[in-house]
Amino acid sequence: MPGLQRAVLLRAAAAALVLGAALGAQGVVGPALAKRGVERAERDAYVCAEAARMEAAVRATRSDREGRRDLLDDGRYDLGRPPGCDPGAR
Repeated sequence: MPGLQRAVLLRAAAAALVLGAALGAQGVVGPALAKRGVERAERDAYVCAEAARMEAAVRATRSDREGRRDLLDDGRYDLGRPPGCDPGAR
């Protein structure tokens, strides 16, 4: 019986160590993932802003001096926006 108790205590101690390591890793990994998510959101926002800026520049060059579009212009400016930057997909 004492051998059985020792085995149970060793397994419980090992489980406690693994649980402690998992909780410690969660405390480190969570903020790192959050920081990476913020960096990616900033990068994506920059890419989308540049795509919108380029589209506005193309639109400005296609209008006449009074700012009106040509009557034959269909209004489509497909510059191939990056994924996730479509304003109508929200």
